[in-house]
Formats: sequence, C-alpha cells, structure tokens
Amino acid sequence: MKKLYFSLLVLGIIILSFGQIHADNLKVHFIDVRQGDAILIQYGGENYIIDSGKNFSSNKLIHYVDSVGVTTLNACLITHPDYDHYGEFEDLIESELFNIEKFIRNKDISMNVSYIRLMNLLLNENIPVDSVDHNCDLNWTMTTDILSPNYDNGFSGDNNNSIVIKMSLGEVDFLFTGDSVEDNNQYLLDTYDLDAEVLKVSHHGGIDGTSDAFLAEVTPAVSVISSGNNSYGHPTQTVIGLLQDEGSLIYSTADDWNTWWISGGNGSDDVSLDDDVLVETDGENIWVNDELVWSSFAIDEEYEDKDFLIASPNPFKNSVAIQYYVRNNGDVKIHVYDLRGRLVKQLLNEHKNTGSYEVEWNADGMRSGIYFCKFVQGSIEEVMKLVLVQ
Repeated sequence: MKKLYFSLLVLGIIILSFGQIHADNLKVHFIDVRQGDAILIQYGGENYIIDSGKNFSSNKLIHYVDSVGVTTLNACLITHPDYDHYGEFEDLIESELFNIEKFIRNKDISMNVSYIRLMNLLLNENIPVDSVDHNCDLNWTMTTDILSPNYDNGFSGDNNNSIVIKMSLGEVDFLFTGDSVEDNNQYLLDTYDLDAEVLKVSHHGGIDGTSDAFLAEVTPAVSVISSGNNSYGHPTQTVIGLLQDEGSLIYSTADDWNTWWISGGNGSDDVSLDDDVLVETDGENIWVNDELVWSSFAIDEEYEDKDFLIASPNPFKNSVAIQYYVRNNGDVKIHVYDLRGRLVKQLLNEHKNTGSYEVEWNADGMRSGIYFCKFVQGSIEEVMKLVLVQ
C-alpha cells in the first residue's frame, strides 16, 4: 500500500522501539565561535568543516575538533571570503593536529590580506584547493548538492555568492546557507526544492538572510543560528519571530535564546564558548544535543481524502477548534502531543455515532511551536500538525 510521510515525534512505546542514537549517525556540530560560522560534519568515517569563524586567542575550533577525536579532515570549505567564515583556518593548518586533504572555496577573488595569507599557506603546505560553483560536485559520503553560487546571475557582494549546500540522509535534509541574502535567496527559491528539516539560518539571523517566503519553502523543523555578541543586531527579532511563526525549534550558539538581545537588539552578551549545538540523524530521526526532537514515520494513506481532522485557525493563538468526522459508530480518541512525543492534552476519549463533530483545545500556558493532533478510531489514524503562536 502507498505510504504518506508525516513529520512527527514518535508516540508512546514507539519511542522505545527505535530512534536510538548510534555511533554511525550523521553528526553536524554547530560550534560556538562567537560571531561567526563554524560547522563540523562527521559521517561514514569522514570529517568535513564548513567555515571556521574568526581567529582569536582561544583556538576554540581547533580544540573542539581535536576533542571529538578527529585526526583527518577530508575537506575544509569556505562559503565566502568574509573573515568570520575563514579567519581560524590559518591556525587550524598551523596547529599540525590534522591531516587536511583539501580546501574548497567559491570562485570569488578576495584581496583581503588575511585571505591572501591563507591561500599562500595552503600553497606552501601543498594542500589542494578546489574552486566550485553550482555546477560542481562535492563527492562527500552523504548526498550533497551545491545550489549556489551561480555566477551567471551577476550578483555583487560576497554574501550573495555564498556556497549554499543541501545535504541529505534518508528522510532528513540539511540546508547550509552561509551568508546568502536577498538576491541569491530569491534565485534559490525560483530554482530549487528547498524543503529541509534542518536549517542553518543565513547571515547569523540577519534580516536580509531570511524572509517568510523563504521559510515557507524550507519549512524547517530545526533552525540553528550561529552568532555571538555583535554590533549588527544579529539575530534580529524579526527573524526570530518568523522562525517561531513557522513553528521551528530554534537553537543558537550565542546562548539561551532569552539572552540573544541586549539594549534593544545587539546580539548576545554571552562571552562563554560552551554553547555548541550538536544535530544528529540516522536518516529517520533527529536529535539535538542528545534529545530526540523529530521523527519521520509512515501511516496508511487509505483515508487521506476523508478529512477526518480539520483545524481552524491554524496557526492559532490561545485556542483552536478541531473538527472531526466519525465514519462508523465507535470509540474515538483525539490527543495532542508536543514535538518530543509527550502527551500534553487528552481532548476526547468516548463513543461517537457517525457524523461530524468539533472539539476545542485551549492552549493557554503552552509555549509557541509545533504540536500534533492525533485522531484514532479502531484501525483508522490521522495526524495533523498544529502551530501555536503566542
């Protein structure tokens, strides 16, 4: 029988049967390097780094990569030549802790002294450098597609020519956006299927890197913002609001999200370097910092055209009316679960005759985000996503 896939946290005893963390999962480490991007990807015995953050005295990137047992870096990738994306690579190379097989960059030529110094160091160390665009392949151990830059677009500015990558394992897609902003984002929307479960929020949460139209296509279940104390106002409250409206779970390398804004919007005042975010997947489930937050599972499509469940309004604030249809006389259960698979409300558990009914969920006191309403009558099950915006 044909299957229809839904995004839902495993429910009840299912969580005991599968969705266990395994050593061979795809691991994506979003490393806290303050205001900058640094991502370590591990899968299939290989290790890749996307961006490095700035150069600063703590050598956080070097210590982190070394601490998780990495000795070989199969590729280091620079999304674009902004210092907060490549500044620490020079020290990484000179540490001599890692065998670095090659570097990958876009085709932009930068005259920044630090960038030229890095390129010269790679030449002196005989580390190959590949220049790529959207026509190239990364040939990594998981499925990876370069979406941009497309230099035929003629975009100006380093950000709009960021390397953007969609990476996939099973049912789980990651979108790594670098600092891609408005012009390139529109090109991505017009050209590709951007649907992804995990989004690296572009440009550190800046307003020019994220729009409601962009998020409507990506529909991320998990969003990660790499930022730190800064004078740019990253991440902006507008972007945080858009992510919340989408129902995405938001994580930041800047600190707990309640401290992201100081003095009306100047980034986090957190000076620690222990706010790393680890996202893992086996292709069917997603864990963030060892907590299961998402799972993909199949249910029968047999009754999909019967519209057993309808919610209005959705997204909703405070309360939502759930209309449901009972095909045959019998016992009906309607329960609400959160993203972690926990039962948060039993809306209905009683015998119903054939017909249409309505039940209300009052969500006062619940946090904003995605919830799932599950209808069960005998062998019939239907799951509907609810988005609460408080």
